[in-house]
Amino acid sequence: MQIKRATAAIAALITSTAIATTAQAQSVEATFGILFGPTTPFVACGGNPMAEELADAGFDISVVHSAQLGSENQMAEQVSFGELEMAVITSSIFAAWSENISVLETYYLYDNVDQVMKVYTTPTAQALMDELLEVANVRVVGSPWLYGVRNVFGMKEIHGPDDFSGMRLRVPETPVSIEGAKSLGAQPTPVAYSELYLALQQGIVDGAEAPIPIIGLESFDEPAEYVAMTRHLITAAPFVVNEDFWQSLNAEEQEALTTAATSASERVRECVDTAEAETLAKWKENGEVTVIEDLDVEAIKAKAREHFSSGLPYSETYVKLLEDLK
Repeated sequence: MQIKRATAAIAALITSTAIATTAQAQSVEATFGILFGPTTPFVACGGNPMAEELADAGFDISVVHSAQLGSENQMAEQVSFGELEMAVITSSIFAAWSENISVLETYYLYDNVDQVMKVYTTPTAQALMDELLEVANVRVVGSPWLYGVRNVFGMKEIHGPDDFSGMRLRVPETPVSIEGAKSLGAQPTPVAYSELYLALQQGIVDGAEAPIPIIGLESFDEPAEYVAMTRHLITAAPFVVNEDFWQSLNAEEQEALTTAATSASERVRECVDTAEAETLAKWKENGEVTVIEDLDVEAIKAKAREHFSSGLPYSETYVKLLEDLK
């Protein structure tokens, strides 16, 4: 009788150990959506290395790039509804849930990259992220990822504010981006990112705007003739996760994800800086496009800041952030 009880106890112990071991071995599966292509900093320096790093912490992350999951708007909805676990998405996309968050993507709010990275630590930005969590079920994790310093490129030479008159400028399909084109004096022309190359090639738009590395890596320099160094917007996109997914993680997994996202942010910034310098050097050497540096940025900036400083729902916040970031 005692032998039977001992045997039963051992069997129970073995079973419980096996169950525990299986539970520990189970990985956290997640899909990570990124709009841009595999050679861009967001993927090559951010998403792919991050997925490899997190594999050691028990995550199995599938990085899906090149707009395969849809536009940024569509991916934002997927994260909100829990159909997509994580993504890097431009903050202005979330204006569909929280209108004031658009202020983070206004033209000439930032003078340098350090400012755009700093703005996420301000009480104003923190309040916006708290509101996003409450209304959209989307949590911002870690440090933002630098998309880059955006410049205007296309078929027209830009030297000052007057050169934007009548220009059909492709912008993302967000209200703040449309206001951005207006602030320059251009005609905003929303076109899906995946259709931009053809839109430039076929003359549907006269120009567009993006960071230097993206212009080069996505081959937008092929249909374009000029790149004007307007430096009108510095974008750092938040790494976001679905809140239900976040709450399903234990404390160690949450910490690992936060650490990995912040490390990825640092790598992406380094890659963006390097890619910008290398791309500009290549253009100047081979003459594929004409890089315009002798433009009146101060006049363009003054016009844009005047536009954003009044008459818009987030104008008061815009003016406040200009002061905060000095």
